[in-house]
Amino acid sequence: MSDLGSKLKKARENKRLTQQEVANKLGVSNGAISGYERGYRDPDTDTLKSLADLYEVSLDWLKGRDEKEGEYTLPEEVILKVIREAEVEYKVNLRDDPVVESAVRDLINNLAKMKKSTQKND
Repeated sequence: MSDLGSKLKKARENKRLTQQEVANKLGVSNGAISGYERGYRDPDTDTLKSLADLYEVSLDWLKGRDEKEGEYTLPEEVILKVIREAEVEYKVNLRDDPVVESAVRDLINNLAKMKKSTQKND
């Protein structure tokens, strides 16, 4: 998977969209979206702009020129650590249901964003 492909997949999943939903919104085939995410093909400029708009990310981030997007997302190992600690503490499995896991990940990232935002304003 290419760097662009992995970022496209991550951005799509962050928006909780399926490949088919993205394909329908952009008027392309599901296979095209799959190909972009797997790095088998590159979207043309207009499609890439449309994907960035749909996913609410910058073109620079998608192309790997600006890692600023990362400041809004905690590293995967941090998210997993928080989830595991919560699972142990409360004796629950937060990763057995994809919807629950996605909601927990969003909550963790949103709390981190809020904290970061309030620290900037102090």
